[in-house]
Amino acid sequence: MSQTKILILGATGYIGGSILTDLQNSKNASQYSLSALVRNQEHASKLKARGVESIFFKSLDDLDIVKKAASEHDVVINSASASNDKAAAAIVQGLAERKERTGRAVNYIHTSGTSILGDQHISGKFVDRRIYSDATDDIYAYEKGRGPYGQRITDIVVIETGEKLNVPTCIVVPPTIYGEGSGPVATISQQVPNLAREAIKRKQAIVIGKGDGIWNHVHILDLAPLYTLLLEGILAGREDIPSGRKGIFFAETGEHTWLDVSRGIAEALYALGLVPTNEVKEVSLAEAAHIAGGKEDLLEVTLASNSRSRADLSRKLGWKPTRDDADFHKHYDEVIAAVAQEFQ
Repeated sequence: MSQTKILILGATGYIGGSILTDLQNSKNASQYSLSALVRNQEHASKLKARGVESIFFKSLDDLDIVKKAASEHDVVINSASASNDKAAAAIVQGLAERKERTGRAVNYIHTSGTSILGDQHISGKFVDRRIYSDATDDIYAYEKGRGPYGQRITDIVVIETGEKLNVPTCIVVPPTIYGEGSGPVATISQQVPNLAREAIKRKQAIVIGKGDGIWNHVHILDLAPLYTLLLEGILAGREDIPSGRKGIFFAETGEHTWLDVSRGIAEALYALGLVPTNEVKEVSLAEAAHIAGGKEDLLEVTLASNSRSRADLSRKLGWKPTRDDADFHKHYDEVIAAVAQEFQ
């Protein structure tokens, strides 16, 4: 039996690198031929040492290269960007070309994020504390009904292009991801580290608004196995794994408020003597907008909103995360240690 050719976008990133490691450690690893889109020789060398073939490109905007690479693989796993709809469409188009040319089954696993559910209660534009289930709620319809936002736009493009071209698609939608990644390059997340960096710069931890927005979290080493589970199930022909409009999978193991996060950062920084106080300073969206490139709406959705999900479908299919709220609240020391090195 020939190997399944798998292309990973973001294999040198935090999520993609951990997916790569999980696949290579899985029971079916010998059945996979792994490739990755990379930007430079240094990363290619690290991947080569892991037995991964590199395909060079400058960015996801190199749509011809992205499409061609997809057309040479049976499965594409994209964790490089959740907001590049044109690249996502090119991937689906490339897979469709492979299917038509070879007659082989193809599949696309895309990475989104639960900021698709994020409200804007601080600015008063939209308040939503509802908990959404990947098993019982129509997340596709929800995304279609909300206003334009990069990740929602991309999710819709993935689903609708897949339907149009008869390419099965799955979308994994993680919340705040924490923990040290297992990939060959990037091993640190974004949301909590970004708040930690801001605290170090200001010499005090901050919270945006009152910090009462509620989010979920998942450890990176619990998240990566969900991709492996989906891949193995798809390749095994499991009929209970949905695709398209119903193929949207949450991944959560607990909840936190943003004030919880800020307090955790404050205590960890203070314990290491990196800030003179463990008190948290409340700031406005405008005062902290630079964290999100000056975009207040983006800041509010990603670091101050309510975004509540339940991974009922993922668990029903066999996903078994092992970490919980306690693990999340113990991880701040690890984050601070990693971020503090950037300032030395």
